[in-house]
Amino acid sequence: SISICSNYDIFLTRDCLAYARVKPAVNQIETHPYFQRDSLVKFCQKHGVCVTAHTPLGGATANTEWFGSVSCLDDPVLKGLAKKYNKTVAQIVLRWGIQRNTVIIPKSSKVERLEENFLVFDFELTKEDMDFIRTIDRNYRTNQPAKFWGIDLYA
Repeated sequence: SISICSNYDIFLTRDCLAYARVKPAVNQIETHPYFQRDSLVKFCQKHGVCVTAHTPLGGATANTEWFGSVSCLDDPVLKGLAKKYNKTVAQIVLRWGIQRNTVIIPKSSKVERLEENFLVFDFELTKEDMDFIRTIDRNYRTNQPAKFWGIDLYA
């Protein structure tokens, strides 16, 4: 049997590891440069739980249009790194996710973007650039379905 968590925070993951008969193999979460969740990622990895980033590009256009989110793809730090490596900002963000040892599952319906997303294995970000990306974390969740549904979760 395989157990998969979805959107479990560090506390739910800890509880799941403590009580589940089958240890979760994967925790699929939102994580990107603006919502890095380092503690959760490191906790999962320490306990042998693979982290899958379901929104590795920060939701980009869809979340900006639907939820009014700010996209990390417009960040000047990431744009500067894209220029430095002669890559797109999306490729920099995907490479960052790979180098964090997370599984990335970017979504696109455009063939050219799908092809572009594969071109992330011919370069590596330096440790300094990985650390630089760490500085732009905003603890900012872009995938906010409650806004889309018109529900106030804090009422």
